[in-house]
Amino acid sequence: MRVIYRASLVFLLKDIYSKLPITSAVILCNGKQNPYTRKNDGHYVFSNLYPGSYEVDINCKGYNPLRIHIDLKENETKIINSDLSYTPDNQNIANVTRFEITCIRKKQPLANTQVIVRLQNEASFMKLLEPIKAGSDELKLNIEMMTGLLGQSYIYEVDKKKYNMYLWSYNQENKCYILKDIVNEEIKPGGRFYPQWEIRSDSIGRAVMPLIGQFMKDDEIKFECISEDLRSKVSFNVKDKHQSGEVLYEKANFRKIPKRKK
Repeated sequence: MRVIYRASLVFLLKDIYSKLPITSAVILCNGKQNPYTRKNDGHYVFSNLYPGSYEVDINCKGYNPLRIHIDLKENETKIINSDLSYTPDNQNIANVTRFEITCIRKKQPLANTQVIVRLQNEASFMKLLEPIKAGSDELKLNIEMMTGLLGQSYIYEVDKKKYNMYLWSYNQENKCYILKDIVNEEIKPGGRFYPQWEIRSDSIGRAVMPLIGQFMKDDEIKFECISEDLRSKVSFNVKDKHQSGEVLYEKANFRKIPKRKK
């Protein structure tokens, strides 16, 4: 009987802003918590894994979850470096430039409300390299395994059409990103990406949103805020404030979205 030589998988998890190691993550391989060695420098070492395909889920309180598809070959050791980005309730958010939008409706706070916040500035560093085929959930971008992009939703605009895309995970073997949902029609490259976030306002109508550096290329950052049938626009002047750790405040006055005439 042939001996199967086991494979190993090593993760190095760091804070995307401070670059400090993350040592409190929970990592599941194909939904199971395999034994692993956790080190103080952010390394998580999985040994004696069978060769094959693994869906790896990385979760840590205060950070956006991450899912990666990995194919392991016999006797292979694969090392994955991942920087995790903050959720709005992470206390360390105080150390990075962030935006606080106070949602107002008829001079009253729009409290405890789910708000979609769309960045109006184009994420010009993101390019779709190949068409996305109908029925597919994979797309190839010009950037490989950028963890700050995962766990986020985007509007992709091409040929005057808009598509909602949620980058759920990354296929390490094929070097492509995985969408949360399959697409219903072929989508061409050559369009523009606009990030968007789903955030819940607190009891005083405040929505706290971190923004990583690559989305701050312009001196004015513009947002569109949407909640049910309400909409507002707000902008921030961020000149000389890139990654400075400042809190930027603005009020978003929500109004009813006009109904289209038939």
